[in-house]
Amino acid sequence: MSEIWRMIGCLGLAAVLGGIVGWEREVHERPAGLRTHILVSMGSALITLISVSFTTPYDPGRIAAQIVSGIGFLGAGTILRQGNIVRGLTTAASLWTVAGIGMAVGVGGKFAILAIVATLIVFLTLSTMSRIEAGLGKRDVHRLAVDICGDRVETLSRLLNELAMLGIALKSAVCVRRALDEKDISTVELGLYISRRMKLEAVTEILSKEANIVRFEWL
Repeated sequence: MSEIWRMIGCLGLAAVLGGIVGWEREVHERPAGLRTHILVSMGSALITLISVSFTTPYDPGRIAAQIVSGIGFLGAGTILRQGNIVRGLTTAASLWTVAGIGMAVGVGGKFAILAIVATLIVFLTLSTMSRIEAGLGKRDVHRLAVDICGDRVETLSRLLNELAMLGIALKSAVCVRRALDEKDISTVELGLYISRRMKLEAVTEILSKEANIVRFEWL
């Protein structure tokens, strides 16, 4: 009977630890939130508890490998690509780590302590590192399509000078449609390095003030 209660306790601990990580993801409105992380952690613990309870000779590593493989498919569903920006990698990594936490709880003993420590590290990493990265000025690449009427080169030069004053650097510029005359419109796709601390509204304001830019769109 005591063994059953130990297993129930392991499942409860796995659910709590997974819930801690899931709560942080839920607050930031990520694809996989509280429920998903709880289920992944508790499910991994349950499978591990079953595997270590076998009395016949077995290879526990094979069962662990199956858990990791299954989480790979689940994590892939949280990854989204928007233009040149890939989102969801951190959430996929948190799911993978939560599966490991659940497995550690399932094994029990000193591994349960490691699971608690790992949960604290994961939570602190998710909740604080984004602010630290922003403080270090980490930048993302944002793609922008701009329709220009008139002198394309002069307009881009003026635009890039204004963006540079905000600390925005040019990664790439590709003219996808050239104007046939001065009244025609050129379309240029820009790749811009923009700090995570900066709101895109600041860039939008500069684009809106440029008379020769008739239309722009974030890609």
